[in-house]
Amino acid sequence: MKLKKGVYVFVILFILTITPFIIAEQHEPALTEVDKAYACLEDKLADNCAGTKSTKQASFNLLAASYSSSLQSDCKSTLNGLKKNNCWGETDTGTCNIKSTALATLALKQIEENVDDQVSYLLDKKISGTGLTWYLEIDSNNRTDCTINGQTITIEENKKISGSLSAGSGLKKAYNDYWFEITNTEQNYTISCNKDFITALIYQKPGSSTGSNIFHISSETQSASEFDSVTERVDSYCLSTSNVCDYEGTLWAAIALAKAGESVDPLIPYLTSMADEADNINLLPSAFLYILTAQDDYYSELISLQNTNSYWHKNKNTKFYDTALALLALQNINSNEVERSKRYLLSIQKDDGCWQSDTAFILHAAWPKNPAISTGTGVSYCEDFNNYCVSIGNCDLTNKLDNFYCPSSAEVCCSVQVQEPTCSEKQGTICDLNQECSVGLVIASDTPSCCTGDCTAISTTNECENAGFFCRPSCSDSQEEKAGYSNSCSFGDVCCATKPAKSSSLLLIISLIILIILVILAIIFRNQLKVWIFKRKSGYKAKKESGGPGRPGAPGPLLQMPGQFRPPRRPMPGRRPAPASHPKDRDFEETMKKLRDMGK
Repeated sequence: MKLKKGVYVFVILFILTITPFIIAEQHEPALTEVDKAYACLEDKLADNCAGTKSTKQASFNLLAASYSSSLQSDCKSTLNGLKKNNCWGETDTGTCNIKSTALATLALKQIEENVDDQVSYLLDKKISGTGLTWYLEIDSNNRTDCTINGQTITIEENKKISGSLSAGSGLKKAYNDYWFEITNTEQNYTISCNKDFITALIYQKPGSSTGSNIFHISSETQSASEFDSVTERVDSYCLSTSNVCDYEGTLWAAIALAKAGESVDPLIPYLTSMADEADNINLLPSAFLYILTAQDDYYSELISLQNTNSYWHKNKNTKFYDTALALLALQNINSNEVERSKRYLLSIQKDDGCWQSDTAFILHAAWPKNPAISTGTGVSYCEDFNNYCVSIGNCDLTNKLDNFYCPSSAEVCCSVQVQEPTCSEKQGTICDLNQECSVGLVIASDTPSCCTGDCTAISTTNECENAGFFCRPSCSDSQEEKAGYSNSCSFGDVCCATKPAKSSSLLLIISLIILIILVILAIIFRNQLKVWIFKRKSGYKAKKESGGPGRPGAPGPLLQMPGQFRPPRRPMPGRRPAPASHPKDRDFEETMKKLRDMGK
C-alpha cells in the first residue's frame, strides 16, 4: 500500500512539474506572418530553386532568397542554367527577349554578380525610332537675338520666333511660332543669345496634334548668360529585338540598367509618353516611372490606382504581382496606403504562409532582406558607411556608389540623401483626419500625404460601418481586422469585427490536468469512495437508537437456548443485507466494522 501511495505522489508531482511548461508553450509566440512566408518559400525552393524553368520566376526567387547563401547559390545556378550566351528567354527553350534578360540581370546585380555582358546586350538593342515628335523652345525675359548653328533668329517680347532658318537646318517653326520642331533628331544644335536665356526640349507622343496640348518637357532644362552658348541634342530611344519598341521590356530594362550604373534618361521620354497607351496601362507603368524618376505625378497616379481593398490590380497580371510591383516602387514610403496593403497581403496568406502566386516577388517587394555577399568581394552594406539606400530616382548618377549593396533591387547606394520639400513648400495642405484630398497625394518631408488640391469632408458612413463593423485605431484582443474594408476608414484607422467564438486550447489543457488530478485522488481514496457510494445507495444513516432490548426498532441481540431452533433471520423491511467483505481488502473491512459498532 505504501508503494502504491508513493507512485501516486510521484505522478501528482510530475503533473504539477510539467504543467507550467505546457502553459508556457501555449504562450510561446508563434512565427510572424512574414517569417512564416519566408519559411514557406524556403520549403518550396528546397535545394533546386523549386525546379523552375521560368526566367521570371527564377529571377524573383533569387531576389527573395538572396539572404541565404545556400538558396542564393541554388537559384543563381538555376538562373544561369537558363541563359543563352548573354541573354535569356522566357524559358530554357525560348528565344531571348528584353524583359527576361532585364529581370535576370537585375537579380544577378542584386547579389553583386558581374553583369557587364548582359548590360551590353541590352544597350545593343537600342532603337531611336520611337515615333516621338520633338520641339526646341528658347525663352528669355526680354527680346533677344539668338543664333542656332550660326543662323540668326529673334525671340520677341511675346515669346514668338521671328526670322527663318534654312531648309537644311533641321528645324522649322511650330506651335504658332513659339517653338521649333526638330526634324533631324541626329543633329546637335548650339544656341547663343545676347540676353540671358533658357532652352528646353519638349516631346509629344505619336498621333498627337499640337492642338491637343499633350506635351512632355525633358527633365534637363539648360540656361546661359548673355553671349554664352548651350548645346541641345535629342537623345531618346527604346529597346527592342525587332524594329518595334518593346514597352514592357524597356520598363524592366530601365531599372536593371539604372541598378548597374547606366544613365536611363534617354529611355524616359519613350516610357513617359507611351504610358497611357491601351496596351501599356495594364503594365502599371506609374510604378516603374516612380522608381526611375521619384516624381510626384507618378506617386499620385500610383496611389490613385490602389483598390479600396488595399491592393493593386490591372488586367494583364495577377493582383499579387501588381501589388508587389506597387510596393517595390513605394518601398521607402511610410504611408497609410503602404501599411494597409501589407496588412491586406498578410490577411490573405494561405495556411502554409505562402500566397496563391508570386510569393517570392511579394516578399522581396514588401519585406526585403539583405543579400548574402561574400566577404571576399569587397562589397559592403551601404548604410554601414554612413551612406543611404534610396530609390533609384532619388540618386543622381554622379552620387551613386559602387561596391555597396542595399536590401531592395529598386534601391541604390547614394552618398547624399535628397531632402524632400515640406508640404507647404509644395504648396500643399495636410488634411484633417475627417477630410480627404480632392486630388492625388504627394510625398513631402513632413508627411507622406500632402494634398495639392482641396481638403473635403469625408462622408460619415463608409463600407466598414455599412457592413456592421467598426472603424478603430486598432482592433482589441476580442476583435479581428477586416482588411477588405479598412481602406474605407479614416486615415490610420482599421475596420474591426468581433472574433467568432472558439474554444480556448489553454482552458482545455487546464481542464484536462484537473481531471487527471481528480482521477488520481479517486484512486488513492477509492475505499472511502466505495463506502460513500454504498451509503448513498443503501440509504444507511449512522445514529444512536434510544430504545432498550426488545423494543420495536431496537436491533438488540437475539438469545438462543441450547438446542433451540432459530429460523433464518429475514432482513428488516427497507434495509438491504450488507455486502460481503472482500477478504483482501482490510481497509474496507475495518470501515464496515466501525459502522456496525456505531449502530449497536
